[in-house]
Amino acid sequence: MTRSVQLIFKAPYSTLEGDQLDGTCYELMQAGALGTAVETPPLLSCFVEPNESSIARILECALLAGLTLQERREVTEENWSAGCPELWVPIQAGRLEVLPVESPDDRQVVGSNTLKIIPGLGFGTGHHPTTRMILTVLSQLHADSLVTPTRVLDVGTGSGILAIAANKLFGIDVDAIDIDASALDNARDNCILNGSREMVHLSTMPIEHLTSRYDLILGNLYGEVLVTMAPQIKRLAAPNCTILLSGITDLVRNIVVEEYTRDDLWYIVQEYSEDSWVCLILQAS
Repeated sequence: MTRSVQLIFKAPYSTLEGDQLDGTCYELMQAGALGTAVETPPLLSCFVEPNESSIARILECALLAGLTLQERREVTEENWSAGCPELWVPIQAGRLEVLPVESPDDRQVVGSNTLKIIPGLGFGTGHHPTTRMILTVLSQLHADSLVTPTRVLDVGTGSGILAIAANKLFGIDVDAIDIDASALDNARDNCILNGSREMVHLSTMPIEHLTSRYDLILGNLYGEVLVTMAPQIKRLAAPNCTILLSGITDLVRNIVVEEYTRDDLWYIVQEYSEDSWVCLILQAS
């Protein structure tokens, strides 16, 4: 039976207030956490793969966030997912619904706009504002026929949720890359659940090695990472490409915008924000 390590941290109350809590949980997930849950404040649980390198990354991230380790224990995978009840609540994102399920063998019959997602090792269940905003934008772009992509790239696909959404909405092939092989295992199961296995192409290939051109590029990553990747993302953009970027905090929003628009070849079409997180829609000039 798969096991994980539960790290229980004590946080300053300021960290547990409002959007700072979302930010802290997101940072832990980006550092490799399998899941997070708020215990009786100011305690916060973080579930990690049972290897020392993963634990060390989380502890370093926690230290930077002002968290203090209180307890470490080994738990089964079922226990950590049960400890994150918010992950099992269906959510609506525009015209899309995200339905959390437990197994790739789930037999529930759902509508064409419903995504089945197994909460697992890949970030992206639709519950965090960064993912939910891109899903909402994707559904709106499709409904209004504002983009008609022929090829999509999802950078840092995590659970595969954005790639699956793009495939289901537009009925086209999607290249989905992530450096975390464990996350891609989760994404593979989710693709099977949604009938997208043949059209969503999962890979750990570094973005620098990609040569195709895309007319829709999705990136739900830390703002700092999006800045670093900007030259590669723009290199892969076909003429009239649309880029959707999320995972950007208010603090780095201007830096991301400057990096992507500095050469006057790109401009912001629209911008959304929720709980101090920003989602940008960019279009080639």
